[in-house]
Amino acid sequence: MRKFLVCLFGLVICSLSWGQELVLPSDFRQHSLTQFNASLLNPTYALDWNNPNSLSIWTRWQWQSIDGDPTSIFANYTHRLNGSSVASAGFLQHNTGIFLYTGGNLTFAQTFQLDEGVHLMAGLNTFAYQQTVADEQYIQGDGLDPAALEDFEGFKVQFSPGLRLLVNRFSAGVAFENAIGFDLSGNGESTDNFQVVLGTLSNDFPIMISESLGESFVRPVLYVKSVPDGDTQFGLNGLFSTSKFWLQGGYNSFYGVSGGLGVTISNTFSIGGLLEFGTDTLLSNEDSTIEIIASYHFGKTKLKEIEILPEEPENVLPEKEVEEGEPNRLEEEIEQQRIEQEQRELDRRRQLEREKDSLVEVQREKEQLELQRKKDSIERISSQKVEVRPNERYEEVENEEGLEPGFYLIANVYGTKKYFDNFMKTLREKGLAPKSFYRSSNTYNYVYLKRYNTMDEARKARDSKFFGKYADKTWIFRVKGN
Repeated sequence: MRKFLVCLFGLVICSLSWGQELVLPSDFRQHSLTQFNASLLNPTYALDWNNPNSLSIWTRWQWQSIDGDPTSIFANYTHRLNGSSVASAGFLQHNTGIFLYTGGNLTFAQTFQLDEGVHLMAGLNTFAYQQTVADEQYIQGDGLDPAALEDFEGFKVQFSPGLRLLVNRFSAGVAFENAIGFDLSGNGESTDNFQVVLGTLSNDFPIMISESLGESFVRPVLYVKSVPDGDTQFGLNGLFSTSKFWLQGGYNSFYGVSGGLGVTISNTFSIGGLLEFGTDTLLSNEDSTIEIIASYHFGKTKLKEIEILPEEPENVLPEKEVEEGEPNRLEEEIEQQRIEQEQRELDRRRQLEREKDSLVEVQREKEQLELQRKKDSIERISSQKVEVRPNERYEEVENEEGLEPGFYLIANVYGTKKYFDNFMKTLREKGLAPKSFYRSSNTYNYVYLKRYNTMDEARKARDSKFFGKYADKTWIFRVKGN
């Protein structure tokens, strides 16, 4: 009987809601997230759009009224586990105007390489939140009874999976905002599933404006979103992003047009804002919507050098007052202190000499071991047999002046110093540590990402796009060292 009354009351609420001038969909309203916290849009975007490792905060004030109208807040830390997977944890508070959802979020995403330049990404968003009745004054303004809505309150868990196929820079994704849900405060039964389904198409177009702005790109995103008890939403977002600033704009069939901008300071901290203006007739009397985003990127930090502090002076005996009739005793004490001080200095010098000899011996043994290791490594590299795969770009030489034998992952080859210098600078701005060598036989500069001891290691780095750090093509150059 109780379930029947709850279902009947739900139908009454839907009827009343459709009778209002404005029906706000219950989805997260995250359609404008194009660069930070995009894992709320699709969990697979945590792999690249969230810019791991980073801490980002996004807030949306629907129709500019912070106290009375619907709001959304999402704070999220994204951490890269390895070259192919990330995880994130966050806090989410979402106000639909009728209900308030407050809780946490966990995300995991993994990428699988299907072919060269083709990756399948899979992810899962897990939400755990308390659902309560929102602002009573706002609800009563819509003609609803807050007390009657209390049957829908409780603690709930929701699972939202997502998939994305990435072919070079083009991607197609699908996400289910509420695929499986459970009401843990009641009888544990599952809630309505697959109510919000989002499909996206996007492509990143790299552009070079100036060296100071680094590698820039334009990202158009086309999406379609089905929402329960509402019309299907469709929209288009456009993002122009550089290392210093970004601009974005978009259109949503329900919420209207939007425009925003932001800046990045010291390649670490980013902050920006967005305004959205309703174009639907139902939103004609509403103010514009405000969004604010802030993100801090945790890049690699250099190890601090150990600061060697000067030795503290040895304790000096306190001066004694000279008593009459005891000059000889005072002189004897001063002489004794001098002798003891000289002996301590002598002992310390001897200890330093012993330590120095020990360090020299350790360094000599270390150098011998390193020479033997290099010799063994060269023999192993020289003895490896490589079977070149079909269509695999591979080059091999017996020896190359100044190069250690091994397998070099080549990113590019330049005959002009200007383009070579620009490319090296671009890689460093991406956080990479490229190296290079010059071949006098063909007068070209070779830029490589890393040297490996085996062909298998070099192939793994090449096939994984340098473990997700370098998206363009690479090839393998071998120095046998016979």
